[in-house]
Amino acid sequence: MREYIKYSLYDRISTRPFLTNIEKRWITFQILYALHQCHKVGVCHGDIKLENITVTSWNWVLLVDFASFKPTFVPVDNPADYSYFFDTSRRRVCYLAPERFSSTSTTITESSSLIAEANCDSGDLTPAMDIFSAGCALLELWNELHVPFEYSQLLAYCSGKYSPEKHLNKLDDPNLRSLISSMIEKDPTKRKRADDYLAEYRGTLFPEYFFSFLQSYMLIFSSNPILSADDKIMRLKHDINDIFTFLGPMTKSKDNESEKSDGEKVDKGECEGLVIITSLVTSCIRGLHTCSSKLYSLEILLDLASHASDETVLDRILPYIMYLAHDSSTRVKISAINTITKCLDLVTKISRSDANIFPEYILPELAPLATDPNTCVRAAYAKNIATLAEISLRYLEQIQNDWYDNNSTNKQKDEHTFNYELELQALHEMISQTVSALLTDTQSIVKQTLMDSGITKLCVFFGKTKANDVLFSHMITFLNDKEDKELRGTFFECIVGVAAYIGWHCSGILTPLLLQGLTDSSEFVTAKSINAMSSLTELGLITKPSLCELVTECSYFLVHPSLWVRQAVAGFISTAAKTLTILDVQCKIMPKLKIYMKYPLIQIDKPELLLESLVTPIPRNVYDSVVSYNEIDSIFDLLKERRSLRECVNTGKVPTTDFHRDYQPSLKNLFRRLEANGLNETMEEYFLKMSHHLKKINKYKLHLDGRQNRPAEGRLETSSINSSVKSHIYNLGDAQKGDYMANSSEVLTRQSESTNSGGPPSRSTSSRPSSPPPDGNNHFNSTDPSSNVSLHERSYIQYRKSNCYIELANLKARQQDHYFEALRNKEWAEQATWRPQLPPPGWRLRGVLVAHLHEHKGAVNKLCVLPDTPYFASSSSDGSVRLWDCAKMEGKNIANRSKQHYKLGSNINGMAVCESGQGLGVICQDGSINILRVDSAGNKMIPVQSRQLNADDDGYAVDVQCLDSGSQSVLVYATLYGSLIGWDLRAPGNAFKLDNGLKSGVITTFCLDYHQSWLMLGTSNGTHAAWDLRFQLPIMTFDHPSGSVRIKKVLSHPTEHSWVMSSIQGNNEISMWNIETSFRQKVLWGSTSPPLSKQGTVNSVCAMLGGCIDRSPFLLAGGTDQRLRFWNLESPSESYLAIPGASDPAGTALSYRSRLIDGTLVIYEEAGTIRKLDRGEEIPRPGPEPPATGHRDCISDIAMCKASQCFLVTSSKDGVIKVWK
Repeated sequence: MREYIKYSLYDRISTRPFLTNIEKRWITFQILYALHQCHKVGVCHGDIKLENITVTSWNWVLLVDFASFKPTFVPVDNPADYSYFFDTSRRRVCYLAPERFSSTSTTITESSSLIAEANCDSGDLTPAMDIFSAGCALLELWNELHVPFEYSQLLAYCSGKYSPEKHLNKLDDPNLRSLISSMIEKDPTKRKRADDYLAEYRGTLFPEYFFSFLQSYMLIFSSNPILSADDKIMRLKHDINDIFTFLGPMTKSKDNESEKSDGEKVDKGECEGLVIITSLVTSCIRGLHTCSSKLYSLEILLDLASHASDETVLDRILPYIMYLAHDSSTRVKISAINTITKCLDLVTKISRSDANIFPEYILPELAPLATDPNTCVRAAYAKNIATLAEISLRYLEQIQNDWYDNNSTNKQKDEHTFNYELELQALHEMISQTVSALLTDTQSIVKQTLMDSGITKLCVFFGKTKANDVLFSHMITFLNDKEDKELRGTFFECIVGVAAYIGWHCSGILTPLLLQGLTDSSEFVTAKSINAMSSLTELGLITKPSLCELVTECSYFLVHPSLWVRQAVAGFISTAAKTLTILDVQCKIMPKLKIYMKYPLIQIDKPELLLESLVTPIPRNVYDSVVSYNEIDSIFDLLKERRSLRECVNTGKVPTTDFHRDYQPSLKNLFRRLEANGLNETMEEYFLKMSHHLKKINKYKLHLDGRQNRPAEGRLETSSINSSVKSHIYNLGDAQKGDYMANSSEVLTRQSESTNSGGPPSRSTSSRPSSPPPDGNNHFNSTDPSSNVSLHERSYIQYRKSNCYIELANLKARQQDHYFEALRNKEWAEQATWRPQLPPPGWRLRGVLVAHLHEHKGAVNKLCVLPDTPYFASSSSDGSVRLWDCAKMEGKNIANRSKQHYKLGSNINGMAVCESGQGLGVICQDGSINILRVDSAGNKMIPVQSRQLNADDDGYAVDVQCLDSGSQSVLVYATLYGSLIGWDLRAPGNAFKLDNGLKSGVITTFCLDYHQSWLMLGTSNGTHAAWDLRFQLPIMTFDHPSGSVRIKKVLSHPTEHSWVMSSIQGNNEISMWNIETSFRQKVLWGSTSPPLSKQGTVNSVCAMLGGCIDRSPFLLAGGTDQRLRFWNLESPSESYLAIPGASDPAGTALSYRSRLIDGTLVIYEEAGTIRKLDRGEEIPRPGPEPPATGHRDCISDIAMCKASQCFLVTSSKDGVIKVWK
C-alpha cells in the first residue's frame, strides 16, 4: 500500500507547505481513531512510528506495516534485536513501550542464527504498547521532528534516569501536553484507551466537527468505491455550502477587520478546518479531465479563499489556480485568471517572506498568457492586469510600512528604502512589458479591454513619467486603426483619465488628437471626441488658444444630422463658456455661433438652452449623399459657383453662362435629388463651412470601402465578378484520350512556345460553370490550331489573334493536362485496389518459417506493406516504427535486422500507408498523429507533418486508414469520442469531419471499401455503421445479434463489393454482412462450441487479410488462440489450419464444414483426432529440441509482401514478427 500513498508522516512534516496547527490536530485525531478501530477488533500494530504512519495528499492518515510478526519483547542488554527489527531507518529512534524490554538475555552461540529464538519472545501485544508508541510519534510530530526518545534514552527512561519533560514543555497547548503525557506514561496501567482519549478531549483539543462531520465526510473520498478526481470535485461543488455551515467559518472582510475594537481577538478556531477541505480540493486538481470539473474546482477554491487565512490563500490555493491558468481549455484559462485576481485581492496582510511573490512567481507565471494564441485569453489577462498591478503595489507598500513599524534606526531605513525602490522598479519593468504586449496586440478587443478595465489604475501604478511613456504613447496609435471604431471611441473615453493623471505634459499633443476625432468616419467616435473635449476643458488641460480653436471647429457640427453629435457640441461649448471670460465668449465664441442660432442667446453656458436655440439641422439623407459621393471636391466647387451666382444676382448683375454646362450628368442628378430632399441656400452655406471636415470624412469612408471590397491576401472573390461577363464551356474529354496521352510532351512544348512568344506564364486556373452556347459554335473547337501547324504558321496565328485568345487556348491545354492526369490517377487507383498482384496464381501457404524478428520491445499492433516494394513496416506499443526488407530474408543471412526505425514518444495505436506509398501515418495514444516519410535509399525515416488532437474535444485516435488515389491523399482516423476526421495531407485543414457519437459505443475499428466511396466502422457495443464519403452522410447502422459485443476488426470483402467482414469478441466468429440489406450472409466459426451459440470460447479474431487466388476469394484470420486459419470463401471444405499455435499439440487435425442456420451459411470448424506419431518420430532425436514455429501470443496483424516470391508476415502481442512462405 505504501507506494500508492504520497507521504509518510516523517516526510510530510518537512514538506512545504508545512502542517498548520489544525492539520496536526486532525492527524492526531486520526491516529487515535485508527488505533481505536484496530484495538476494537483485537489487532495491535506493534511498531508505530512516523515512518509507518502514511498521509495522503488530502491529509488522510493510514497505519501501515503492522508488525505482529516482530518480537514483542526485546532484551535490555542486547541492542541487536532492536536494531534488526525496529531501527530500519537507522535514526536510532526508539518508541517501544517500556514493558517490552526484557531483563533476561540469552547468549547467542556461534551456531545460532543472528537473532536467537529465546530473544524473540512472542508474547501478546497489548493496546497500551501501541498507545505509548503513538504518544512518542505525536510528540515528535508536534516538536517538528525533535526526537523524544533514542534507544539509550528510552532505556534510561525505563530505569528512571531520563525524563521527556523538556520536549513536553515545548507544547503550548495544555490539553495537548496533558494528552501526550498520559500516552507516554511508564506504567501501562496509567495509559488510557484510544477511545477514552477521544472522548476526553472532544470539544477542547479536537473540535466538535471532527466527530460530527469531518471524519465521516472525508471517509467518503477514501473508501470504496474510489471516486475519480472529477467525481470528487462534483461532490464537493454540491456540498460546499453545507461544508461552510458545518464548519461555521466567518466571512473574510476588510471592513469587518477594521471595525474590530482594540484588544478584541477574533476567534478563527472554527474556520481553520477549511484548510483540510482545501487540501482535499487541491489534491484533485492535477487529476481532472473534464472542463466542467476544472471550472467547478476554481469556483470552490475562490469560495474557500474568501474564508481562509492569507497564508492559506498564498501557499495552498494560489499555486493550483496558477496551474489551471496553463490548461489547454480556453474557458479554464479565463476562469483561472479571474480567480487569481480575486484571490489576491482578498489577501489583507502579507508576510515578509512573500514580499516578492509578484516579481518572482505570479508575474513570470502569467507572462505567457499575454501572447496566448487565443484572443479571449489575452483579453481576460488584459482585463485583470490593472488590478494585479494595483495589488502588487499594495503588497509592496504594506511590507515597507511593516518594516518601518518594526525598525527605528536611520541606517536600516535608508537600506530598506533603496531595496523598496529596486523592487518597485522590477515590478514596473515586468508589468510594463506585459502592458506593452497587450497594447500592441493584433486584436482590437484586447487593447479595448485593457483600456476599459482600469487604465487609470495603471497610471497610478506607473507614475506620471512611465504613464506617459508606456500608456499614452501606445494609446495614440489606436487612432491609426481606421477599421475599428470601437477602439477609437475607447481611446477618447480613456484619454481623459490618463491626461488628468499625466497633467500639462501631454496638453500640447491633445489638440491635434481631438481634432482628428472630429473628422472620424464614425459619428460614434466624433461624439466621444467632443465629450472628451468637455471633460478636458473642465480639468483645465486645454489652453485658451487651443480651446478657441476647438470651439470654432466644433461649431460647424451644430447643424449635424445626428442629435448625439449636436448634444455633445452644445455641452462642450457650454463648458468652454464657463471656463472663458465674458469678453472671450462675446468676442471669440458668439460670432461663430450666430449663423447656427434662430435667436440671440445670453446664457450660452446652459447646454439645454443652446440646443433649443439652434436652427433646423441638415437632413440625414442630404448629409449622407454629400459625404458618400466619390468626387466630393466637385460638389464644393459647384456650391462655391452657386454662391457666386447668388451674390451676382443679389448685386443686380445677370449671369451670362449656364453653370450646369461643364459638370457631369451624375453631379447634376445628385443636385436634383438633394434639392428634392430639402437642400436650400442656407444648407449650402453650412456645407461650405464644413467642407474641410467633410472632405476628410469622405476620404476615410472611401478608404474603408476600398479596403472592404479589396480581395484579402491576393484572393479574388468570384461573387464580385460581373455576371454579364461572357463565359464558354469546353468538354475536356473531347480530345482523343490515347493521342493526348501519347503526345503529352507536345503539350509541354506548346506551352513553352506560347510563353516565349510573349504570352503570360502558365498558372493554374479553375474554370467556372456556365451554360453552353445554344448553337454549339465556339471560338475554340476541340483541336488546338497550334498543335497541327508548323512553327512559322503558329507564330502567324498568334500574331493574327489577340492575346486573350492565345491565353484561353493555353488555359484549355492546361486543363486538359489536369483532366487526363486525373484519369490516369483514377485508373492507377482502380488497378491498385481491384487487381492486386498478391498473392500470385496458384499460391498456397506452406507454413514454412523464413524469419523470426524480435526487435520490438512491446506488442506489435500494425503491419503495413509499401506497394511495389519488398518493404513492410511495423509499429509497436513501445513507440517505435521499423522498416523491414523481406528481400534480404530470402538468403542465408545470419541475422535479419530492420532497415530503418523511428522512435515516437508514446504508445502507437495504428498505422497506415499514405502519399502513394512514400509515407506512413502513425497515430499515438498521447493524441499525436505523425506523418513519416520513408526513403528506401536512406537509413532513417523523416517526420514531415504532425498534429496534436485535443483530449477534451476528440480524445486520441483509435484507428487510421488512408484515402490515397493519386489525385488525393487524405488520412482518415477515428477518435475515442466518436469522430471520423479526414486530414488532407496536401492542403491545410480537414477534408471532412463525421460525428458518429458515443450513443452506439466507442469506435474500435473501421475500414474503407476498395472504391474508397464509403467506410464501415465497428463499435464496442456491437454496432456497425456505414458512412458515404462522397456526400459525408450516414448510410445505415445495424447491430450484431448477440447484443453488446465488441467488434474487433472489420474488412471489405475481396469480391463482393457491398459486403463487409466483421470479427467480434468470442468464438473466433467472423460475420459477413450485406450492407445493402443489413443481412448476415455468412459466418466463419472457428470454435468448438455449437455454431451461432451466444456462449462459448473466449478466443477472438484480431487480424484478417483477404484476397483472391485464381479468382477464388479467401480470408486469412488469426487471433487470441495463436492460430492462423486459411478460409476458402468459395469452397469451405478446402479451408485449413495454416499455422498452428506454439502450444498446440503436434498432429492437431481440423476439418471445416458448412450448413445453413436461419438463412445464414455457417462455415464451422470441427476438431479431429490427434494424429499419432510414427515409430521413428517417437525416438528422441539427438541435440536440443527445436522451438515451435507458431506464435506464443495473440496474433495482432497479417500482411503479404513480395520479393522474388510471395511472403506472409504475421505479428503478435509479444513483439514477435514472423515471415512465412
